[in-house]
Amino acid sequence: MYATRPKLLTPYRRYLLAAALLFVVGILLGVYAAIYYPELIQQAMAQLQEQLQRLGESIFTSQLGQGIWILFLHNLRAAVLIALFGVVLGIYPTFAMLLNGLIIGVVGVITVRATSLTAFLAGILPHGIFEIPAIVIGAGIGLRLGLAPLFNRQRSPFATPKPNAWQGYRSELANAFKLLIICAGLLLVAAIVEVAITPRLMGLFIG
Repeated sequence: MYATRPKLLTPYRRYLLAAALLFVVGILLGVYAAIYYPELIQQAMAQLQEQLQRLGESIFTSQLGQGIWILFLHNLRAAVLIALFGVVLGIYPTFAMLLNGLIIGVVGVITVRATSLTAFLAGILPHGIFEIPAIVIGAGIGLRLGLAPLFNRQRSPFATPKPNAWQGYRSELANAFKLLIICAGLLLVAAIVEVAITPRLMGLFIG
């Protein structure tokens, strides 16, 4: 059982690494922009803040279980879209990872300025250690589906002889589905932590 997991991830290694690097680049861009272009960032974040506020209200004004379910479905939908829309040359997962990283970088700078680094880490790490890997896996799936046919023609299911093309394509989608199940498990844990635990941790650092 445990031996199959590394085997399942093996074809995705370079794409997972690429997704993680895009995320880190996004964080660095967000930090840079928040420090050197605060007015521009403030305008850009205003609309996003409204969307997040509406989502937060629907989550935290509901009962605990319902709030967890709302957040879980929201994040799962994002991960699935990142994976599936990657078939178009990996453009969507590339953009999504950069954007998610940028938002975290910007929010990190704003939060640290307003409170402390400890408060920011308390607000992001407990659920982030589950949520971020899930999003990276989703992006890795999308990048592979979109880029493997271009850069790995010999082993890509899209480049197999016609009699075996559907079999290879079906196998690729089956592997992607298995990874999305892993994503779902991670995102469920992340949602539980974010709704039930993170607010209490933040309360320790923000009066």
